[in-house]
Amino acid sequence: MRFIPEERSAHWWLLAGASSLLFSVLLWIIRFLVLGQPFTGMHAFRFMVLATVLSFLFSFTGWVGAKRLWLLSNLGTVIGLLLMAVNSRDVTGWEDLVSFLVFLEAVAAGFIIGLIVEGVFLVMRLTKK
Repeated sequence: MRFIPEERSAHWWLLAGASSLLFSVLLWIIRFLVLGQPFTGMHAFRFMVLATVLSFLFSFTGWVGAKRLWLLSNLGTVIGLLLMAVNSRDVTGWEDLVSFLVFLEAVAAGFIIGLIVEGVFLVMRLTKK
């Protein structure tokens, strides 16, 4: 995982900014283009805040040294965005809310799997000592 910055590096915050911008744009595309919802500044702002909070939370975990957690959390976010885009086609009403919940479940699953993987590696490291 050479493409991932070292722990406590300032590159994590650049990565957080770039990923929050990318996730914001992807959420906007899904909401306003794929779903065909009318653009509202409030919804765009809320999606931007969600993307920023997730990106900075995940980058903080990488900054403290949990690189696998960062990687799996971002992977869960990308999978969640894909699932949200696929599940939001030709739907109305509650179904678009369900696609957002699928996104949140994928993000949570990526984070939980990342926590488990980091825990396993921590136990392995401690047992070697």
